[in-house]
Amino acid sequence: MKIFIAADMEGATGIVHHDQLMPGGAGYAGAQRLLTGDVNAAIMGVLSGAPDATFVVGDGHGTMRNLILEDLHSAAELVIGSAKPWNKPLCQLEGVDSSFDMAFMIGYHSMAGTPGGLLAHTYVGSLVREWRLNGKPVGEVEMNAAILGSIGIPVALVVGNSDLQPEVRAWDPSVAFVSTKRTLGPTAAVCATPSVTSLRISDAAAGTVGRGSSMKHYDVGITRIEVDTYRREQRDKACTEIGVDTVGEFTIVAEAANAADAFRLMWRACTRALDETPSWLS
Repeated sequence: MKIFIAADMEGATGIVHHDQLMPGGAGYAGAQRLLTGDVNAAIMGVLSGAPDATFVVGDGHGTMRNLILEDLHSAAELVIGSAKPWNKPLCQLEGVDSSFDMAFMIGYHSMAGTPGGLLAHTYVGSLVREWRLNGKPVGEVEMNAAILGSIGIPVALVVGNSDLQPEVRAWDPSVAFVSTKRTLGPTAAVCATPSVTSLRISDAAAGTVGRGSSMKHYDVGITRIEVDTYRREQRDKACTEIGVDTVGEFTIVAEAANAADAFRLMWRACTRALDETPSWLS
C-alpha cells in the first residue's frame, strides 16, 4: 500500500492563531511539532494494519518547510520546498502520481468566506476572495480531491478544524473525517490534547486499510477554475499568464481537460497575481 499525505497547518492539533503559522512567530516551533505529530499518528495507524505500507508526505503550508524531517516516521519520505510553479506546479500535491492507492489530507481548514471559519482561506489569503470549481465555490480540500481524482486517487481521510467537516461532507460523505478542535471563531477553538487527537487520527487511518478498492475517486472531468481576486491589479497581473482569461472586474479563469492541468495553469496565474513574491515562495 502506498499513501500520499498532503499536510497543511491551520487544521493541525492546537493551532489557532497566525503567530503559530510562519517562521519567526512565537508559537511556530511548537506548531511544527504538533503538525508532525498528527502526520505520524496517521502513518502509525496505517502501519498497524499494513506494516509494509509506504508514504510520501507533501509539506503544503506557507514556506512548505514546516514538518520536522528528523522526527517524521521512517516509513515516509517528505516533499520539502516552496510552491513556485517551476518547483511544485501542483502546490500541496507535488510528488503525487498514479502509483498511490489513496491520499490523506491532514491539518486542513475551511474555505475563504466561511462564516466564523478558523483561519479560513483558500490557498493565498491575500489574493483569493473565492475559488470556484466548475461553478461551485470550493476550498483547498475539494480542489485537491479533484486533482487527485483526475489522477485516479481517492481521498480516504481528512483531518482538520471542525468547521471544515460540513464542507467535506458536501462533496463526499464517505470520507473519514477527524476534528482536531472545535472552532469558536477565526482565531479561537476548543482544542483536544495531542494525546487525544493522535489516537483519533491513528484509529481513523487504520480504518482506511483495505478500503482502497471500494473508494471512488473524485474526477470532475473537463475543468473550469474561476478565482475572484481582491483587486483589479491582481487580476491584471494574473492574466499575463498565457491561457488565463478574465470575466468581469476581478475574476480570472483557467480551463483544461482535467483538474490537474487546470490547477497548474491557475497556480501559475495566482503566483503572477501577487504584488511581490511573498516570503513563503522565496
